[in-house]
Amino acid sequence: PLTWVCRIDTITKICFSEVILMNLLLIGNAISMIGCLVMVAIGFLKKNTHILIAQSVQCLFMGAGNLILGGVSGFICNIVTIVRNFAFLKFKNTAALKIFFIVLQFLLSIGTLSAGWISWLPIIAAALFTWFLDTKSEARLKVIILATMIMWLIYDLHYRNYVASAFDVMTLFSNSVGLHMILKNSK
Repeated sequence: PLTWVCRIDTITKICFSEVILMNLLLIGNAISMIGCLVMVAIGFLKKNTHILIAQSVQCLFMGAGNLILGGVSGFICNIVTIVRNFAFLKFKNTAALKIFFIVLQFLLSIGTLSAGWISWLPIIAAALFTWFLDTKSEARLKVIILATMIMWLIYDLHYRNYVASAFDVMTLFSNSVGLHMILKNSK
């Protein structure tokens, strides 16, 4: 009889853990959905200041979703992106400022690399995007966005951020079409 109590207790603990994990999965994806919807709304904005502010709101929700799902390096990258956006609103976007934010992301993320190379993907993506943020070439920016979105897609799938993964795929598609149109019109 005592062994049955222990088995029932073990099963209850396992089931309770699964419920908590499932709730975290749902909550993390729901919060990411808010960030994704803000990302879509950014397409309707015209002023750079409004775009950077909206992107900061997007990063807040996406970062929170990452954190809830266990993606700490993604959370850190999103928080540093928010600080970077406000710095770029206040100060001129210089190479020194870009290097500062790239190094800051690397330093803040060093202790969060528990998932191995997967943990590096948002850091590398953010560094690439930060460096090429002010490029004058629309085609180059599209290629950078494509490369960074592939990194985020792999990262989001790893942490089961399915909502963000779906939006990553849509962003890959729309930027691929945009790049194709740019290259077609340049001929």
